[in-house]
Amino acid sequence: MTTIELVSSRLRAIRLSRGLTLHEIEVASKRRIRAVVLGSYERGDRALSVRMAIVIAQFYEVPLSYLLEEPENRAGKGVTATLDLRRIRTIFADSTMPVKITASLRSVFNFTAEIVKLRNDWNGELISLRSSDIDLLAAAIGVPLDELIEILRSHKLLLEAK
Repeated sequence: MTTIELVSSRLRAIRLSRGLTLHEIEVASKRRIRAVVLGSYERGDRALSVRMAIVIAQFYEVPLSYLLEEPENRAGKGVTATLDLRRIRTIFADSTMPVKITASLRSVFNFTAEIVKLRNDWNGELISLRSSDIDLLAAAIGVPLDELIEILRSHKLLLEAK
């Protein structure tokens, strides 16, 4: 896909994801974004100016970069992790352990508990986190992916091949 096609498809996708018609956008934007013009941008029939891209990004409440830059394909990176549930239980159960339970670590524990519950995996000693799980967890605790992996390693929660 060309850059124009990517921007056009992203404009259409964001509008449709919000369940809005072109006309509803025109009304909600107080005619700052005309239905016929937005439709032309979505089809790639009309050049999108920087000024109008800013107006549209502000209307949708997304960063301008979301409309104009190619997204990083995180799913293709395939970062997965296997966590040791026994270690998590030990850290929480043994108050004499020299592990300081930080807010980030507590978030990891809570997130992992929810994954176990959602998957109905009560007997496991290990749990595999999918790439999307890891991305979501990193975003939830407000750290980059590599920092999350380091948190897991430093607390010996991450099982890795030796």
